[in-house]
Amino acid sequence: MLPERLLQDCKAKEDQSVREHTELVKEAARCLIALGCVPSDRIGELLLIACEYHDYGKVNEEFQKRIRKKYRFQESKEIAHNILSYFFLSRKEFACAEDYRIVVAAVLYHHSYSDVGTVLRNQGALIDKLLAPFQEYVKTKKKVTTCYKVLKERNPDAILVKGLLHRCDYSASAGIPCEFPHDFLEEDMEHLLQRWREKNPHAEWNDLQVFCRQHRDENILIVAPTGMGKTEAALLWLGNYKGFFVLPLRTAINAMYKRIETEIIRGKKEESLALLHSDTMSIYIKDGTGKSQNDPGEEGKLLDYYTRSRQMALPLTICTLDQLFNFVYKYPGYEYKLATLSYSKIIIDEIQMYDPELLAYLIYGIAWIHEMGGKVAVLTATMPPFARQKLQEALGGDFVEADFSEQGADRHHVKVFERCLNAEEVREFAGRIIDGEFPGNRILVVCNSIEIAQRIYEELGDIPFDFPGAEVSLLHSGFTRMDRAEKEGKILSDGKAAQADGPLKIWVATSVVEASLDIDFDYLFTELNDLFSLFQRFGRCNRKGQKPIDNYNCFVYLEKQGKAMKYVDETIYRCSRDAILHVDGILTEQAKNAMIEEALSAEKLENSKYRDKYVAIYEYIEDLYVNEKTEKESKLRNIPSVTVIPESVYEENREQIENLERILDDGAASLAERIKAREGIYQYTVSMPKYRYEDCEKAEKSLKLGKREEIPIIRCSYNSEKGLMTEPVKGKEEPVNSVFI
Repeated sequence: MLPERLLQDCKAKEDQSVREHTELVKEAARCLIALGCVPSDRIGELLLIACEYHDYGKVNEEFQKRIRKKYRFQESKEIAHNILSYFFLSRKEFACAEDYRIVVAAVLYHHSYSDVGTVLRNQGALIDKLLAPFQEYVKTKKKVTTCYKVLKERNPDAILVKGLLHRCDYSASAGIPCEFPHDFLEEDMEHLLQRWREKNPHAEWNDLQVFCRQHRDENILIVAPTGMGKTEAALLWLGNYKGFFVLPLRTAINAMYKRIETEIIRGKKEESLALLHSDTMSIYIKDGTGKSQNDPGEEGKLLDYYTRSRQMALPLTICTLDQLFNFVYKYPGYEYKLATLSYSKIIIDEIQMYDPELLAYLIYGIAWIHEMGGKVAVLTATMPPFARQKLQEALGGDFVEADFSEQGADRHHVKVFERCLNAEEVREFAGRIIDGEFPGNRILVVCNSIEIAQRIYEELGDIPFDFPGAEVSLLHSGFTRMDRAEKEGKILSDGKAAQADGPLKIWVATSVVEASLDIDFDYLFTELNDLFSLFQRFGRCNRKGQKPIDNYNCFVYLEKQGKAMKYVDETIYRCSRDAILHVDGILTEQAKNAMIEEALSAEKLENSKYRDKYVAIYEYIEDLYVNEKTEKESKLRNIPSVTVIPESVYEENREQIENLERILDDGAASLAERIKAREGIYQYTVSMPKYRYEDCEKAEKSLKLGKREEIPIIRCSYNSEKGLMTEPVKGKEEPVNSVFI
């Protein structure tokens, strides 16, 4: 150990000595140990040693000069402090060689992987010069180390110690607790049940919820129909553990965050509940966190909450797959997330929504989390057989499985047509509703692409003239955020379960309605994509199972139309078509799952593009090694997209947009004001597939929101009624799996 006087005198940061910072890091480590986040006394001891030594290298003269004079790192004069810290570690302090290698790897690589080996091999003279004043404390003379092997070989203990060191170091630097206690959820769930009993004295947890609570110490794979309370079941399984709730769509994540905040969590959300996706800060501001953002104290609270969320310090986090599972890329510092997940529970909702690429990331990540000690619960209305097989392999038999489909009410009376979905038949059925032939007044039409949705919407557009009070609306991903938010609010209102009275409402939409919106229509007209998507769409009709099903309420059209369907997996489409073709009548929840098990079994997908894509991606990420470029060159996204502003939208709102730009450029504006201005500009944007963006003509001007953030303005047709309208360049092929929804 270096002498205390030296550690007290030397700076680790501008306002902290090496000893002060080291004690904060060790305090964070003790917090993790006390909360049960560290699996053994041995790992706890190794972590504390790594915390003690990780910044010893900062005592060198060049680092101290740089802190005092505030200039940049100079490679000709200085060696990274993490490399110098390695030389103060003694093999004699450790019970075995492996423990020594684990701590050396954590200390040596706690800032960077790149060039460490090169520096150790080639910069020996400079290392000796910088360490010369401390020779009596230097414990190793080795300029080459093989300790990186424990990380490259993915030694679980090495990953834990390094990852937890990252957590402690970041916590100390940010001045926030490393981990908040996760000891309240069981009590909050019981309080929820008591509130239910105030309305219904006989209220109890149902069979699904009881099962999840009983098996909270195990990995679980659950199939349960819509309306059975899967969210409550998942939270009962989570109990008083750290947890992550992973959902496929951002709108669903925001809704889940709000629901848990308002209905379940009784303590301060800033110490209990986090949101984690690319627009977290904007949601926090809208939500009223740090309400008086012009007050520096309130802005500080907002930033603290955001930092806690980003550093995964809070007990329960609602997040997207790409925010949590990108550790599979093994980017520098990935051990931070994996070590956190080693003592956490992860809830996966609606697994059928993931394409083969995202499923590969998910399954690989689950296998690694399981190996590290974390627990996983998959709760879904539809379990693809291929996904089930891969989940079972990832968990190695360490799971319990249950299917509650038989407890779901019959909700869907199905009619299948071997022709294209068309406006005329929707229009004719609407007339029969108006004439009183069928009950209800809400029709949902779901298309496989924006192209078809816009066309059917146009063809239905004159219905209000024939049927006074009737209304036709359109929803897809090609609207500005402002227009889409308005439309989502309206479809939520129109799609409420109890809408017995009032004029006819018809909504034409794409698959954006499949999982993100809690809507309940009386009738569904839909194209076939695959059975997973189809049954998800069924869930938007008679969602609660409280409406009569004497008559058909789901109409399925089998023929493909539009350019997008050229890129659907032919094997999955054909098997789905053959399975649904002869359905005519009430389709039970059990029958839906049996149909999927038979028609889309892992065996039937053996030669599909879906399986080939999954295998290719899984093998790709399995072969990745840690390097500086990995995360920069890879994105956990299945469809590259570009955020744009249509030129007509820009011109119509130029004054408001320019005012928001001025706030962003105003150095005196508070952080909250700048974030709100940025969010204000984004309200005028549309997200579009990259291949379509490349076909569009660009305006001369673009909006610069910062040094690295720019929003292009494109010349294309847009209106708030039909959204973005673009046509690809003639003769140019669109890429596979690029359905514009």
